[in-house]
Amino acid sequence: MRSLRTLITQSADLRVFGLGLIWSTLGTVIVRLTPMITTILISHWFGIESVGKFGVVYGTLLSASFLASTGVSLMATRNIAAYSATDPATAGQLAGIALLLSAGASALIGLAVYSFADAIAGRLLKQPELAFYLRVISPIIVVSALNNVQVAILNGLQQFKTIARLNMAMGCLMITMVPAGLYSYGLAGSFTALGCAYLGGCLIAYPAMLAALRRRGIEIAFRRAFSQWRLVTRYAVPALLASLLYEPVNWVCTAMVVNNPDGLAQVGLYFIAMQLETLLLFVPQIVVQVVIPMLSTGFGQADRRRVLNVLRMGIGTNIAIAVGFVVVMMVFGNWFLVLFKLDPARDWPIFMIVVLAAAIMAAALPLGQVPVSSGYMWTGLSITAGWALTFIIGTWFLQDRGALGIVIARAIAWSLQTLVYIGFARFAIGRTGGEKGTLPARSSIAASPDV
Repeated sequence: MRSLRTLITQSADLRVFGLGLIWSTLGTVIVRLTPMITTILISHWFGIESVGKFGVVYGTLLSASFLASTGVSLMATRNIAAYSATDPATAGQLAGIALLLSAGASALIGLAVYSFADAIAGRLLKQPELAFYLRVISPIIVVSALNNVQVAILNGLQQFKTIARLNMAMGCLMITMVPAGLYSYGLAGSFTALGCAYLGGCLIAYPAMLAALRRRGIEIAFRRAFSQWRLVTRYAVPALLASLLYEPVNWVCTAMVVNNPDGLAQVGLYFIAMQLETLLLFVPQIVVQVVIPMLSTGFGQADRRRVLNVLRMGIGTNIAIAVGFVVVMMVFGNWFLVLFKLDPARDWPIFMIVVLAAAIMAAALPLGQVPVSSGYMWTGLSITAGWALTFIIGTWFLQDRGALGIVIARAIAWSLQTLVYIGFARFAIGRTGGEKGTLPARSSIAASPDV
């Protein structure tokens, strides 16, 4: 009887995991391909230095929007997954406070980027011509952050099919508007078109999010949202601090390199290398989107077997993808470099380091969600701080090597973080209950083990 129950549980987990992965992959493919297609077009139409400009400004946009939304997004996904079935009122308040906080934070960050664009471009980046583009992206930060949070709420509800449809709609907007804007008005046109696509995505996602909440009997609540401030301080604050370390660190390391001679060209080369990393991590990151709510449910129910099942599925899937991608790059990697008008003989070492580091990242990504899903938010923050410090120090010492130096520093940082994640995952799973737990009371779920 016990074996039958275990088999049923494993089959249910596998079904949820498989369907979530399929729908998320279908929905995300176009959105993720847009920056790569844009980079190819820029490299052919405007040259490698323009790729560097696009990379710096686009990286600023991503860092700012994720800074405004990462903390509350993780809080929303984790806790809406835990409360949606047992306490719909709390889930509605959590959705409300996530939207309010991301809107406020992104507006402040966007205003700061607009106000200090000259100082950022001239003093930090030593590229005064980038100030105009920084002002162009400042309002886009708001709609990008809100879109991230809306998707996070849907992810907490495990509405992967809805997310896929929304991503396909937004992807179609991006894939048609961004190249057209680039062709017509250069870099400014590409960023303006990107902002319009994000705005369209927000307008489409909001009613879909409300409908998904109502199907679960959840009404989004803004007036009583701040009654859940305790969960914000325990989940969103450490996640926000982690995003302060994680997201801007790429921008900081890029700023180090861009200040050197031939800096824009080296940043352009690094940005192209990051497109390769994005390509490799495309499906593994989708696997993580599916894994987070499933892990949160498993840890919330103190169900060690379910946690292990989800991690095995996630890690196994990502390793298979990584191995296949490494083999493909070993055989056809030169074609990828030629696609961006690069010299394979000169630039191949940079891209092989990126491929190997990304393969390590792919395997470690599901383990990286254990601190969030198990409630050890401050521990996760400490691990991220170690990664950021390693990456920044490594780039500082290797910045004279340009793109090669930054990818070496990144590979070292990710390798060390993977070892730490393995050790912590063993610890967290060891503290989880037996094979089948019961859903804790509301106060038990809310209490973080780090507290």
